[in-house]
Amino acid sequence: MARLRDRIAVSIIRMINVNPEKKDRVIKRLKFISKLPRYRLRRGFVRTDYDANGVSLEIYQKKDGTPSKKLVFIIHGGGFIMGLCNLYRNLHAAYCNAANGAAVANIDYRTAPDYKYPAAHDDVTTAWEYILELGYEAGDVILVGDSAGGNLLLSLLLKLRDGNRPMPAAAVAISPWTDLAADGESYRGNYNADAMFGRKRSVLSEDRIEELLKCGMFSYSLGADISDPYLSPVLGEYHDMPPMLMTVGSHEMLYSDTATVADKIAAAGGNVRVIVGEGMFHVYPLFYKLSPTAKEAFDEILAFLGEHSR
Repeated sequence: MARLRDRIAVSIIRMINVNPEKKDRVIKRLKFISKLPRYRLRRGFVRTDYDANGVSLEIYQKKDGTPSKKLVFIIHGGGFIMGLCNLYRNLHAAYCNAANGAAVANIDYRTAPDYKYPAAHDDVTTAWEYILELGYEAGDVILVGDSAGGNLLLSLLLKLRDGNRPMPAAAVAISPWTDLAADGESYRGNYNADAMFGRKRSVLSEDRIEELLKCGMFSYSLGADISDPYLSPVLGEYHDMPPMLMTVGSHEMLYSDTATVADKIAAAGGNVRVIVGEGMFHVYPLFYKLSPTAKEAFDEILAFLGEHSR
């Protein structure tokens, strides 16, 4: 039965496929999907909205008791195209309860095609600095980012490390999009298997890769140097990283985006654990209500938050 539910989840994702080769249609599709979940502030929680030096920031806390000094900082995904949506807002209670009552923050950074690199990256840095201004210590913050948010998470870690600044306690990268040049082997090898971005009966040739890099999904990086490791974190060096949990689906075109970074962290002696969802799709743990495999991975994320927020 578990495998059947996984297959049903994959079929659902294939139905809402946002293949980047459809060029600007992907922008409309992602913005439509972002409006689907209904927002629910859980009972016993309060939300406070901040203007973080020009960047929108939401922080969720439990109403009762002394406000926690610990924080889970969510950096949402969406191909640098989709803004903060209710899918991420609705995670506040799960993350807070798992992280021993920690506050939970969401950032709403600027998105493409209106804003290009480094707009979103600058916004994340600004929000991080504002969080510290609010009184949170870097070592009491856990970062969680998926897809483009995983890119922003890793870029922030690289910047903090390179600047000899205090690092967060830990990080969770869910299918991080780290390779803006689409050079990884999995872009080609998983093209026919990827339920979210691929095509079953097609070949992703080198000419089509060039076209892919000009499409709506890559609009954030147009005109930028995609060899910049802050934009393509797959090219970064990963010594002196905090403990990290990474998840990725085995059928993702972006599989190598995770595998390469994880290998670099491990080679540098870092503490990294990778969960690979067999047959799963991009950011599959966020679909924990659809799939048993996704639920198992999501539970591992919650356990990781608990372990590093004591």
